[in-house]
Amino acid sequence: MLFRDRSRTADAEHPHPSTQRMGGGAPGMLIDQDAFPDAAPIMPAPGDAQSPLVPLPLDATMMPTTVQTQNTTKSLREPVFIPSTGKKSTGTLRPPQGRRTVVHVGVALVLIVILFGTLLAVLPTGNGEASGKLAQLFNPSTNSTTSRKNDTALIAAEAATATAVTQDGYDAGNQVYAGVQTAAPANNIPAEDQGSLSRFFYGQCTYWANMRYHQLTGHWVPWLGNAGDWAYQAPAYGWKTSPVPNPNGPSIIVLGPYTQGAGSYGHVAVVETGVSNPYNGVSTSNWNWNGGWATTSWVTFYPGPGVTFVWFPG
Repeated sequence: MLFRDRSRTADAEHPHPSTQRMGGGAPGMLIDQDAFPDAAPIMPAPGDAQSPLVPLPLDATMMPTTVQTQNTTKSLREPVFIPSTGKKSTGTLRPPQGRRTVVHVGVALVLIVILFGTLLAVLPTGNGEASGKLAQLFNPSTNSTTSRKNDTALIAAEAATATAVTQDGYDAGNQVYAGVQTAAPANNIPAEDQGSLSRFFYGQCTYWANMRYHQLTGHWVPWLGNAGDWAYQAPAYGWKTSPVPNPNGPSIIVLGPYTQGAGSYGHVAVVETGVSNPYNGVSTSNWNWNGGWATTSWVTFYPGPGVTFVWFPG
């Protein structure tokens, strides 16, 4: 049976080339193939005659127009040609051989001087301190600042010390304090007696009492201490103590702390007159009364509470 495509006009006279007989040459059955609606066109089988594909000629009107532009920009920096010297660089600039040696020697000398100066400035000298001039040379600003600070602190300390040690009746023995007046050479006192005089703090009431009593009697005060303590130390050295002055000679009056105008350390003076009627008042010579440092003043005191008179027996 033949498959016949109804869309074709060809009949059985034009059989499809692919139709073959089956069964060893026996006539086969031809089957007609009806065309299906909306079927895709049949592609030619391999071996069928096909029309060759011929490329169409290019149409110049269909091509995009290309406009060639010429670069008219001119460079702002013109190239500079540097002619070569023809010498090959070694890569490192070095001074001449002779000058290089001089530079090395100079640098070595400078390092030696710096090292030597540093050692002299840092290492202690014979007195255990670094060299002052070299220290100032290598560190002038620090030394100047330290000096100003030390001066300020020293002045403040000296002022405080001077105020404390010059209080009436204070005596820690023969001391020298900055800012406090010291004793002048005692030319009228024998050399053997100068040691006994300088045992007390110059300027204080104790210094005057010891010196003046020695002038009147020839006896030195053998103890030390603040003025108010003299009343307790005198008996330990064999001296007389009494609530009234010595009727037969000079005596030292001892005022306890805050007695008849004395300060916290007490006060001592030498009785000059008034021993016959002491309750009417005795006239005394003093130092450092009311701030009169190393200055003689005359004051009248009276026997009473906190008042003791001491003198050498004999």
